[in-house]
Amino acid sequence: MPFSQKIRGASFRDEYIANSDDFMVADTNDAFLIPPKSPMLGDCLTVVLDLDETLIYGRENALYVRPHIQELLEFLAAHCETVVWTRAVHHYADAVIHQIDAAKAVDHLICRHPTWCTHTNVKDLHLLGRDLDSIIIFENTPDCIRGFEGNGVLVEDYTGGELEDTTLLSVLHLLREVVDTRRRYPSLSISECLARAQLAQKQHVPTDEGDSIQCYCLGRMEETTAPLHWRGPQQHCARLSTLLQS
Repeated sequence: MPFSQKIRGASFRDEYIANSDDFMVADTNDAFLIPPKSPMLGDCLTVVLDLDETLIYGRENALYVRPHIQELLEFLAAHCETVVWTRAVHHYADAVIHQIDAAKAVDHLICRHPTWCTHTNVKDLHLLGRDLDSIIIFENTPDCIRGFEGNGVLVEDYTGGELEDTTLLSVLHLLREVVDTRRRYPSLSISECLARAQLAQKQHVPTDEGDSIQCYCLGRMEETTAPLHWRGPQQHCARLSTLLQS
């Protein structure tokens, strides 16, 4: 059966509106937006994902999911700490994650909150309380990664529909490259890992501020000339070790 990108209709909006309140929350503590990394995750990569127009498209009383999302989430569940970071309000974002995350990959959900949600749109990675060299963020809005260009990878906007879209498949292959590179060369920064990756291409990108930033953009898999050699579950992540032993 072909994959349908539209997974919910008008009833989805009715559900999350019915369960909504006016309190907009973030998974936060005094200093950072999320709790400390669990010891179970060891030195796993922390992957930050934007939600709307990156993973999903929620407009016109429908919820569309980008193709290959399940393959990506299954990989993240086994290999990475996963944070979804969105300007959406909590009741909407939480309902979306409930719909799409069958793999239970998402460890933390950051929603609209005055701690970070300002007129600048920047997602300040310092607020995660993680080593910046262990964080990679995927976004469709250049302004959101301003100041963190070495950690960010821009993806094309997703606007729903049923057209072919291999973006998340490319994200998956890029993450496999980065995880494998970090395993083999643990002293490299995320920016240095991305510089070695076939699917990360550094470009000057215009922003909503009227200037441009130089950052990594996601390439298409068909644009690579060499095969991607994934070395399997060799990343030393405590979560993965636990899964393999269970």
